Amino acid sequence: MTGCLTKYTLSDTYQVSMSEVDTKGAIKPAVLLNYMQDLAAKSIDKIGHELSCEGLAEKGLGWFLIRYRIEFDDYPINASEISVKTECRGAHKMTTYRDFECCNKTSGERILRAVTSWFLVDLNNKSVINIQKEYPDFLQFEKRENDLELRKLKPIEASDSEKLFHVRYDDLDLNGHVNNTVYITWAMEALDYEFRSKHKLKTLDIYFKHEVKYGEDILSLVKIYKEDKTTEHLIKNAKTGEEVCLLKAEFVEI
Repeated sequence: MTGCLTKYTLSDTYQVSMSEVDTKGAIKPAVLLNYMQDLAAKSIDKIGHELSCEGLAEKGLGWFLIRYRIEFDDYPINASEISVKTECRGAHKMTTYRDFECCNKTSGERILRAVTSWFLVDLNNKSVINIQKEYPDFLQFEKRENDLELRKLKPIEASDSEKLFHVRYDDLDLNGHVNNTVYITWAMEALDYEFRSKHKLKTLDIYFKHEVKYGEDILSLVKIYKEDKTTEHLIKNAKTGEEVCLLKAEFVEI
């Protein structure tokens, strides 16, 4: 992550409220994703109106987050302010990439780094737009030696626990679909209290496969590998069985 801020980089500071931490004072995972998602929207607005969320909506287009890879240096506990940086890395074929870095504002220590991938989608027919053809002046992706690698995820075939959720109005975003941050809450809620209270995240991989809408019932399933403190998650439509999100997490003891 570059230190200087350019057209394609942006930073901001987020105050951590009491409602955003758990019983151990650890920031809830969905909150961290909210910070990063908020900054991504501000950053793309900075690049130009044509590619901003508002500008794309005028043409019936929108950004869709597809994958996450997050690696934690140390999961944030008792942090009062989080400094977040993001960098748009540009496009390769149909995919655009964006990096993040979060730090404890007080200590200056890095908390995490992350890489994400995005599609530009026609909201009417759900087709993926070739951004390099549609916007030839958009930044071209160039790989760096220290880049994080997005991981491939496979659905679990058997689960140790599952939990049912009903999609609420408050789960929805501007597009009328479930906000990306809700999926990680569904996934983590399938873990029991004892596990959650004794562990913190070390890595997190997410693959968003299909959108979810208001009123649908969602089943969150998890397979737990206790020896290496790894969990694999499948979130699917409870009625149709359609896979909507895959997650994999590595934990360490608190």
